[in-house]
Amino acid sequence: MDAPSHPLSRAIYNFTSSWFLIPQGTSILAVILHQLHYQFSALPTLAKIVWIYAIVLLSLFLAIYITRIVLYRRHVTHEIRHNVVEASCLASAPIAFTCIIQMITLQYKGHPGAELTAYVLWWISTFLSICTVIGVPYSQLKMQPSGIEHMPPSFLLPVISILTSAAGGGVISSNSTFSARLKIPAIIVSYMELGAGIGLATCIDACIVYHHFDRKYPRYSEAYQDMVLCGPFGQASFALQILGSAVSSSFGSYERGTLLTEAAAGPIAAVSEFAGVLAWGFGTFWWILAILSIVYTLKVQSGGFRNVAFSLSAWSLIFPWGVYNNAAVQLGKLMDAPAFDVWSTVLLLMLLVLWVLLNGLTIKGIVTGKLFGLERGWRVPKSEGQTV
Repeated sequence: MDAPSHPLSRAIYNFTSSWFLIPQGTSILAVILHQLHYQFSALPTLAKIVWIYAIVLLSLFLAIYITRIVLYRRHVTHEIRHNVVEASCLASAPIAFTCIIQMITLQYKGHPGAELTAYVLWWISTFLSICTVIGVPYSQLKMQPSGIEHMPPSFLLPVISILTSAAGGGVISSNSTFSARLKIPAIIVSYMELGAGIGLATCIDACIVYHHFDRKYPRYSEAYQDMVLCGPFGQASFALQILGSAVSSSFGSYERGTLLTEAAAGPIAAVSEFAGVLAWGFGTFWWILAILSIVYTLKVQSGGFRNVAFSLSAWSLIFPWGVYNNAAVQLGKLMDAPAFDVWSTVLLLMLLVLWVLLNGLTIKGIVTGKLFGLERGWRVPKSEGQTV
């Protein structure tokens, strides 16, 4: 169907799933602020404000996107079937949801009602993440154009969703006062999610890197998405570390079989945490490579940095950077290492600058209507015969 001419209707028509990148990035920022080693009196309050902001954004964007589906079902279906980015960014909604759930556990640690709420919501988010990691790639493989050239870095978002679910399971299991009977299922499912997520991320990264080497011309519009390559291994690093801590505190009081025992807890926890260090090292490679790739791609475009145009894809920078940062925070706690404490703080300060800048540019894009594809802004056409 043709796009409606009324500005509000057109804005809803053009409201893509890329908008979910904003609450996704905002929610992980709240987690980092809460967990950072160097705390001061205002930081917990700031973390709570950012967390509430993420909840509001996710709720608002879900309402708008559902309205878009109801009003323009055929258009949305067409976009999901033929646009890789549109399908992939649907995974950002459960990612943001899981990070918000993590904050419930961290903010209200020791409150039985809040812990139980977070636990139930985590199982819901796990179901959504599993559906996402199976459903979205399946639709991309079967319904969308074939070939590695049609596999941008955003293809990794469904994989990141299941790794984020694993991280959420670790946070809940290691920070709650539940009995081992409730913690163990969450831990085992989280490790299974890690197995699926890390394997898929490795395969997809290989395809994307091959395409990068094979590319003849840089894709300026997708430059920011290169940071997504850092996301799976940054999140996997944190998940492996936090699940190792959960194993140490849970297996001993469960004592079932030969795996879920106190004797097995130490070796499993140590291997898991060490694997987290390895994953963080791989994430560091992707973080550095992504920055170099983005800077180079934007520099060689026509007009150089002066012609850099803002789009929602710029929000691809925030969440991968955030999970890499969060893993560094956890490494500092795991090793009691000041080097990681300092580095994670530096990463956070740079991330905060980016987040504030992108918020300002997004607000500007909303006010002008450019982010909704409104060429004439929010002015209602003089002819009232517009299509709604």
